[in-house]
Amino acid sequence: MRMKKVKARRKMREPRFCFKTLSEVDVLDDGYKWRKYGQKVVKNTQHPRSYYRCVRDNCRVKKRVERLAEDPRMVITTYEGRHAHSPPRDEDEPEASSHTTLFW
Repeated sequence: MRMKKVKARRKMREPRFCFKTLSEVDVLDDGYKWRKYGQKVVKNTQHPRSYYRCVRDNCRVKKRVERLAEDPRMVITTYEGRHAHSPPRDEDEPEASSHTTLFW
């Protein structure tokens, strides 16, 4: 009996975008709705890393949020993927003011 070879599918890596933000709150309002699905302890820091998914059906974007170990006032937000939809409109919520720097 001959075994068929199963080709392993290579996972296409989604684009990642990182933002470093000076903020007192961990999660900033970016206009999209997120659901937290996990949290873990990060070595050499007392602040945990949190994981989020976009709540929209068929949207596979993920977000990771953590504090910078060297400067806990800084929040690093990493997005993986691109939204296939516009952000929901919600005029009732105030915008969070912060200073954001894009880095790779």
